[in-house]
Amino acid sequence: MTRIALITIVLVFAFGSTLAHASDVKELAACTVKIFKEINGTRKWSGKSPAGCPSTVAVEKRPEGVFITIWKIEQVNGGWVNTAFSTAEGYWEVASKKDLAKANRDIMSRARRLARCLDSVIAGNNPLDCGLRWNKSYHAGETTGSDIEKIIWLKDDGRNAVIEFSYGDSVTEPFEPADIIETSPLPYGMIVNVIPQLDDGGHEKNSGGTPGASANIGTGAGSTRNAGK
Repeated sequence: MTRIALITIVLVFAFGSTLAHASDVKELAACTVKIFKEINGTRKWSGKSPAGCPSTVAVEKRPEGVFITIWKIEQVNGGWVNTAFSTAEGYWEVASKKDLAKANRDIMSRARRLARCLDSVIAGNNPLDCGLRWNKSYHAGETTGSDIEKIIWLKDDGRNAVIEFSYGDSVTEPFEPADIIETSPLPYGMIVNVIPQLDDGGHEKNSGGTPGASANIGTGAGSTRNAGK
C-alpha cells in the first residue's frame, strides 16, 4: 500500500463521521439561493451572510454574471474539514423574479447531484457522473500533517456548480477555497451595487457582451476540467 493511500485511509477513518455529511452541500446551496434572492430584492450585496448560514461567503461580479461561493470549516478529531459550494446566475436571471426562481431551482437540483457524487467519492472514491480532481499536500517542519483537497463538478454544459471538499490534520486551518474563486470578491461588509443597468434584451448596457450566458454553461469549472485531464 502506498503512503498516499495509507494517509487517505487514516484521514477517512479519523474524520468519517463528518465526511459523511454530504448534506452540507445542499445546505450551502440553499444559502447561495438566499443571497441571490437578497440581491434580486435590493439590487445590492450587503456583505452579510443570511441567518443560519456560514459567515464565510465570497460574491464575485464576473462578465458572465454573479458568482457566489460559500464554505464552512469544522474542527474534528484533531483536524479540520472544509466544504465549499460555488454557483452562478446570469445578470438577467438575478434581475428577474421569474427567471431567478427558475435559476434557484436549477441550483438546488445540481447541488443534489453534486451531493450524491460527494457521498460516492467519500464511500469509494467513485465520482459517478461528476468530474473529480485531487490535490494532496504534505507538511513538515513548523507545520506538520497532511491535507487532501477534492474538487467535484458536473460534467455537462449546465450551470456552474462546483464543490471544493478538503480535510486534513495539519496545524494550519484552510483559507478560502481559492481554486474556485477566480476574481477578487466584492468587498465584504460593504454595500455594493452588483446589478448593472440592463437593456430591453436583458443584457448589460455598454458591456459589448451577453452577461449570464457563460453562467449557464459551466463557467468556473473550466480550470478543474483542464486540471483533471
